[in-house]
Amino acid sequence: MQTFNIKIGGEAGQGLVSIGNILLQATAQEGWYLFAHQDYESRIRGGHNFFQLRLADQPVASWESEIDVLVALDETTITLGQKELRADGVLIYDPDVLGKETREYVKRPNCLGLPFARMAQELGQHKIMANAVAAGAVWALLSDDLAVLNDTLEAMFASKGDAVVAGNQKVAEAGFAKVRELADTRPKPAKAGEVGARLLLKGNDALPLGALAAGLKFMSAYPMTPATGVTEFIAEHGRDLSVLMEQAEDEISAINMAIGASFAGVRAMTATSGGGFALMTEALSLAGSAEIPIVVINAMRPGPSTGLPTRTEQGDLAFAAAMSFGDFPRAVLSPGDPAEAFYLMGQAFNLAEEYQMPVVVLSDQHLADSYTTVPPFDLSRVEIKRGRVVSGADAGHDYLRYRYTEDGISPRLYPGFGQGVVVSAGDEHDEKGHLIEDGETRQKMMEKRMAKQRLVEAASLEPVLCGSDEPDAVLIGFGSTKGAIAEAVSILNEGGCKVQGIHLPQVFPLPGSLESILQRSGRTFVVEGNFSGQLESLLASRFAFKPTGHIRRYDGRPINAEYILSKLQGGVCGG
Repeated sequence: MQTFNIKIGGEAGQGLVSIGNILLQATAQEGWYLFAHQDYESRIRGGHNFFQLRLADQPVASWESEIDVLVALDETTITLGQKELRADGVLIYDPDVLGKETREYVKRPNCLGLPFARMAQELGQHKIMANAVAAGAVWALLSDDLAVLNDTLEAMFASKGDAVVAGNQKVAEAGFAKVRELADTRPKPAKAGEVGARLLLKGNDALPLGALAAGLKFMSAYPMTPATGVTEFIAEHGRDLSVLMEQAEDEISAINMAIGASFAGVRAMTATSGGGFALMTEALSLAGSAEIPIVVINAMRPGPSTGLPTRTEQGDLAFAAAMSFGDFPRAVLSPGDPAEAFYLMGQAFNLAEEYQMPVVVLSDQHLADSYTTVPPFDLSRVEIKRGRVVSGADAGHDYLRYRYTEDGISPRLYPGFGQGVVVSAGDEHDEKGHLIEDGETRQKMMEKRMAKQRLVEAASLEPVLCGSDEPDAVLIGFGSTKGAIAEAVSILNEGGCKVQGIHLPQVFPLPGSLESILQRSGRTFVVEGNFSGQLESLLASRFAFKPTGHIRRYDGRPINAEYILSKLQGGVCGG
């Protein structure tokens, strides 16, 4: 696989995300496979932020540290980016932002100075079009033709009028021409042989798309980074599918609204991050007791408390598995990329409704905000299972919402349909839903509910395997480590090691088949983005499993293949 990495750095408010989005759309249209992620501080202006794109001639699902092109909108980017730029890499910088520290550095070969804003103004355009100058400059290192970039600019700025489109195209051409003049002989990065239909999505696009495909009809949420993108997507597109989106006054209201909508018979969900999820725990316990289906997306960020609100981590796994107080059936899913996120949302709703319980879908900032190219979704794979629903005609006056059954699943009647009355309560209750205090009923009702957990465990999603079928070593992880593990496994196998990667799309309850997989392996390393080894603890409690070692990251930055390999230091193959 041949890859090419572009990093755009600057302060918040300088437009680096705009440059990144222009290049993202154009390179996808041109035919590269992509992975892109961003790093930003929790401020509106200032600080150091970056947007990074990885182009490849094959599907790619993680990021690399070394940079081929560094676009510096400020001096800090040059200072910090020097150690990441390859020896033959290109620095495109704005000479108007240079200080004493960097004036000597930019005298090196392959340092190209373009005064982005000044160039736009000299062409009679607003300085805000500096972003298009920078995009055109980078495009000169990628392609000999401006057609795709011009099409992208037209699509992005069409709503602002022809003059704005023409202005952006004009200044982009100037940036393109200047770099071609300075670095015309550099080879262009390799592309895929054939360009088929692809989608370019981030996790916060794929999760709500999957929910809509699965029949979502109501969402309520309170904005909280990095889950806000899910809410915004439903608010923007849900109306076309008759989906009601309600921004609640807080997370407690949000989940209770969603539970109420689900009680009434529609598929409902909410989305939040760790602090908001903490506020939802009492309502999750209510849904568990009252056996009301609900789906919650928890997009993790580093804690404790406010932590690093715009960074990534996998520190909520143990919290999500515990979910709330008391024993009740539950499941936790953990998609590893946008394609998996789309399909897992349908499975989350099916689990919630088939077993009448809460289901949490764990995302994180890295998955939420990272883009990748994926094949078009196969909607035939999205099967909607509403569970054991009784029709109004079959629900007479003797309807029992919590009727004892052998498997613990009671027939569900939507309120208002049929002659039966649906009674639900957070207090312990009998088959009719009426409050009780006696020990015998309490025991029978608890056993009824928890019988469903055994079914949930039996139906757990299978691990996703990659690499060697007869491994001497295994790397196991969940969530957004999926792509990094797969790439590390590929590198190790190409180097002569026999290594298998295990990704867990469901982390609670863990699939029983995982036990035999873990037993047959040699050395095993658990890869996760938290300090305490929360996945390792779940594996130990379920299978009495102790790995050879672990790889953990908790500095707020995402794990990639290079990080995994650097921590292994050859130990995976016994060296």
